[in-house]
Amino acid sequence: MEKIAKLIFASGEGSADMLYAAGFSTPDEILWFDPGKAPTILLSALEYSRGKSSARPGVTVLRDSEFSPGARKAEEVVLEIARKFKLTGFVVPETFPFGLADALLHKGLQIRPVMGSFFPEREFKSEAEMQKITVSLRAAEAGLARGIEVLRESRIDAKRQLVWKHKLLTSEILRWEIDRTMLELGMLPTGTICAGGLQGAQPHNTGSGVLLADHPIVMDIFPRSQSSGYWGDLTRTVVKGTPYPIMQKAYDAVLEARKLGESLIRIGADPAMIHNRAAEYLGSAGFQTGCSDNGNYGFFHGLGHGVGLEIHEMPRLSPRGARPLQGGEVVTVEPGLYYPEWGGIRLEDMVYVSPATGAGIVLTQAPDFFVID
Repeated sequence: MEKIAKLIFASGEGSADMLYAAGFSTPDEILWFDPGKAPTILLSALEYSRGKSSARPGVTVLRDSEFSPGARKAEEVVLEIARKFKLTGFVVPETFPFGLADALLHKGLQIRPVMGSFFPEREFKSEAEMQKITVSLRAAEAGLARGIEVLRESRIDAKRQLVWKHKLLTSEILRWEIDRTMLELGMLPTGTICAGGLQGAQPHNTGSGVLLADHPIVMDIFPRSQSSGYWGDLTRTVVKGTPYPIMQKAYDAVLEARKLGESLIRIGADPAMIHNRAAEYLGSAGFQTGCSDNGNYGFFHGLGHGVGLEIHEMPRLSPRGARPLQGGEVVTVEPGLYYPEWGGIRLEDMVYVSPATGAGIVLTQAPDFFVID
């Protein structure tokens, strides 16, 4: 008779599943397994004491040297787990190391990868998890405030370039000022976007070079807490100077689309419907979506995504979001408009779907404004 257990081999720093399962982060790979109702982690002497005090409640912490004395390879330890618990195989995440899986298969064990979420319950955050996400969001807001401060302090030279502290202000300088603020708050900045002008028409262009007046600057800030591992996510778009009328019109439309999306978030709401309503609004405001020789234009990405121990996780507010919201999700709402001729506008908040009230609660406190004098 087959007997299958769950198994993860990963570091807490590199795997949200391991961080969730173990309850604390490790720089090196460790083994977590659950043969039924007794989740267990095996730790080296370096991590054992910390694991005993920091592991998730209900997780048994064992020394790997005592559990499998003499074993030097992960393969040998896993084989010992199978022997002790009379297992015929394991269910593993889709990111499970191929080499280890292959070795175990050759030893006669079944290895069944779970495609998608290994812990579906991660989608639904507890109150404590929501608070950890909010801490990271507040740090992102502090980073944004520093970015706005730098832009306010900058001046516009004769070439309509931004100058700050007697130097041309670049995306790189602005990003460092934002990131440094978050580092001081215990966050790990990861790919902060400060994309000005035409670069803003590419949603994941991080930005480079001198920033110009009169053109949108997209600041997308998504730090990860060094202590909890939870992420925050925030985007604002501003102009230093005087925006062209089409830019102001686009900003106003994106802001209204975001507010519309947020108003529709509640338990039972269809994610695809929320996305489609926002997209329809942008179209009705005169902003079409399509593709040309210069690339995609308009609103061509999903309205939002879940955030937790990963920056992008379930659920998705997109045309493919099929399952109604159930309560406990933390999602972004981030409509955008992108045109290669002049740049992009994106505005992003985070919303908690309250299990208590059924309503969406906007977690973001950053102000909305477009023009910086």
